[in-house]
Amino acid sequence: MAEKEITSGAEAAADARIRAVGVLLDTSALLERLLAGTIQRAAGISHSMFEVLLLLAERPDGAPIRELCDRVILTSGGATRLIDRMVTAGLAERHPSPADRRVQLVTMTAEGERALVTAARAHAAETDRVLSPALPPDDLAALLAALDRLGRQARAQLPPLG
Repeated sequence: MAEKEITSGAEAAADARIRAVGVLLDTSALLERLLAGTIQRAAGISHSMFEVLLLLAERPDGAPIRELCDRVILTSGGATRLIDRMVTAGLAERHPSPADRRVQLVTMTAEGERALVTAARAHAAETDRVLSPALPPDDLAALLAALDRLGRQARAQLPPLG
């Protein structure tokens, strides 16, 4: 069933769809600030670096920069600059793909894994501290499932970032 058309500012402010996305984005921004600071203090890396290291942990043989762009939602230039900083910091390395020498694969170094583990421990502790009082385990599982579905739907609608 289609929702009623919005015809006034008051209706826009009261619209459950608009409010739900607003709460989601606001909460996401607050958690991002909180967790990014925690990760930076604990491991000396940015939240974006943490996200890339998590992806590289799933791909020990390496991930193409294009895949990292898509998964972390960065432009190719943004991903290249981030990977450059990670390589300079000793967290990651670039290697030509054995299947296609034109493709560069990014792998995590031992230093990158140490930073990831340190950051992940701090992230988990801070997440427990923030989420546990607000979300019992059943609510957290339901939230995770709902956000996963929403994220997959949004990702399918997102045009590629060049």
